[in-house]
Amino acid sequence: MLGYAVELELIDSNPVERVQWTAPEVAQSIDRRVVANPAQVATLLEAVKSLGKRADKVTAFFGCLYYAGMRPSEAADLRREDCDLAGRCADCGADFDDLTAVKPSRSCEHEKIEYRWGRLVLAGTSPRAGSHWTDDGGSHERRGLKHRGRAETRTVPIPPRLVELLYAHVENHGVGPDGRFFRGLHGGPLSESVYDRWWKLAREKALTGSQVASPLVRRPYDLRHAAASLWLNAGVPPTEVARRLGHGVAVLLRVYANCIDGGDDTINDKIGDALR
Repeated sequence: MLGYAVELELIDSNPVERVQWTAPEVAQSIDRRVVANPAQVATLLEAVKSLGKRADKVTAFFGCLYYAGMRPSEAADLRREDCDLAGRCADCGADFDDLTAVKPSRSCEHEKIEYRWGRLVLAGTSPRAGSHWTDDGGSHERRGLKHRGRAETRTVPIPPRLVELLYAHVENHGVGPDGRFFRGLHGGPLSESVYDRWWKLAREKALTGSQVASPLVRRPYDLRHAAASLWLNAGVPPTEVARRLGHGVAVLLRVYANCIDGGDDTINDKIGDALR
């Protein structure tokens, strides 16, 4: 604002530039204590499901954050047309690119499905902006992906477990008229207050008392951190992890530096050998 006032020649110079102040240092990397392991995440997702049908409507939402590394605003905007939910019939061996379109045939009912790797093509986000800041007066506004142009997309392969969760969601809860998977209580955009409430209850049900009091996956967003940590420690190249997360490589390595298991014993042995 002050810079603009200088451009309009309402003031001679920007007085803020004369202030001698340095912003305090803030942590840029993720606290390793928030990262859950696969078994803990699976237990938490089962806890969400066990809370009842209304809670189960966001089970796959949390699965998207962990198994696909999505941001909550990206998962909230996920549409049916964005998904390739692949599988195979265990009885007849038929392969399917879209399980939701599978129908029984004369020779097989296709009752036993083996879920396979699928794919998501992320095209937008649905963050909460507040009704005063959106064109239609709604609390959420559809935007392009973060750090990308509005028309750009990001393709993310998804493991069979997430294919299973999304397929079950379509079968049990359906999708909205616009194809959105996850909706609020009255059919509108999924709000943070809704899924935060179910996540808090799931943590209390699935975790021990000391874990509930700890930073362990305290926020749903921490599932995305757990995904990135898992991929990096599994040996996935940082360039590919960054692409799937929608990050730059430099940002990825800076943010997740504390979560990468460098094989301390092996490194210590190398240093010890060098000191002899």
